Amino acid sequence: MIAMTLMLALSSPALPSGDRLAPQEACFTINLTRDGQTRAFGQVRQSVRRATLDGKDVLRVLVHQVGQGGFDMRDSFVLDAKTLQPIHFENVRNGKKHVVLDYSADRVQGSKTGSGDVSEPVDVALPQPVWEGNLFGVMFAALPLAPRGEYRVPSYQYDKGMGEFIVRVKGTESVSTPDGPVDAWVLDAGTDEAHLIEYLVAHENPRELGYRAQGFSQLLGGDCSAIPPADEPPKPMPSASANE
Repeated sequence: MIAMTLMLALSSPALPSGDRLAPQEACFTINLTRDGQTRAFGQVRQSVRRATLDGKDVLRVLVHQVGQGGFDMRDSFVLDAKTLQPIHFENVRNGKKHVVLDYSADRVQGSKTGSGDVSEPVDVALPQPVWEGNLFGVMFAALPLAPRGEYRVPSYQYDKGMGEFIVRVKGTESVSTPDGPVDAWVLDAGTDEAHLIEYLVAHENPRELGYRAQGFSQLLGGDCSAIPPADEPPKPMPSASANE
C-alpha cells in the first residue's frame, strides 16, 4: 500500500495551485544594463486579487508595464482560483485592445491584432489543459517549489500556440525588498530551454519578487503612481500633438 501511494505521488504532475499563491499589490522597476551601466527603463504594477465571477472563485491578475518611449502594455487575466487555468485574457497596448481570449476546457477563442492593425480570429482546439503563456512569475509562485525541483507546465500563447513552461529550482537567496530582506527560491524558468532566466519567488506567502536576465532585470521597488490600479481602466496614451 505504501509503495502504491509513493508511485501515485511520483506520477502525479506538480502543477500550479491557487491555494499556494499570496495576494499581491506590487510595484517593480525594469532595469536595462548596457556597457556595464544600469538604468531604469520603466515600472510594472502587478496585482493578484481573489474575486468571484458568475458565482465561481477566480483570481484576477494585472501586469501593467510602462516604459520610456511611450511603451505601455497591460495584461489582465481571469484565472480559476484553484488551478490557475485561464478563463479570460486581455492584452492592451497603448490604450488599444490587442488580444482578447476566452478559454474553455478544450478550446480557446477570441481575436488578436495582426499585421496592418487588422483583427484576426483565434479559434484553437486544446489537446490538454493549459496555462496562460503570458503569465510567468505569478504562475511560478503557485508551483510546489522545493529544493532541486523541476516542473513542466503546458501552455498556450496567442502568437506561439501550444508550448511548455520549464521551471527548475536552483537555489535560495535573501532578496532585498522595500519591506526588508525576503528569503526566496531562485529559479531558472521560461519556455525555451536555451533561454531560461532567473526568477525570484518568496518562500513564505509565495509571490513573485522579480527576475534577472542578461541585459535587463525587474525588481521590487520604484514609483507606480502613474499606472492605474487594477480596479481602474487603463488611461489612453496622450497623442504626439498633445506633448508638443
